[in-house]
Amino acid sequence: MKLRTIAVVRNGVKETPRDWDKIKSELIFKDEFVKGLYKLNHFRHICVIFGFHRSRTTVLRVHPRRDPSKPQVGVFASRSPTRPNKIGLSRVRLISVKGNVVTVRGLDAFDGSPVFDVKP
Repeated sequence: MKLRTIAVVRNGVKETPRDWDKIKSELIFKDEFVKGLYKLNHFRHICVIFGFHRSRTTVLRVHPRRDPSKPQVGVFASRSPTRPNKIGLSRVRLISVKGNVVTVRGLDAFDGSPVFDVKP
């Protein structure tokens, strides 16, 4: 399977914030995919499938939220980006759709992350 980037995340986030729920992000879609946004604005939430483009390692046991006081869990029982396949999935609040820009709140992706798909 080969994934194609359909959009890129723009939010200025370079380091993990204290609360991702407060982060507003713009998904800047490539022109060739803008027609696919038709009527997306009818939904309150969407799922965004994106790439952990800064994650280079795979760790199979992690401390939740990188907090060493919490017992380790398997990476598949966590939201850690240190996964075998660097794919993220987040359900986010849809704020607006204007042209090739989809604005959302709560996306836990860094600035520049590739977007592979969105679903209502």
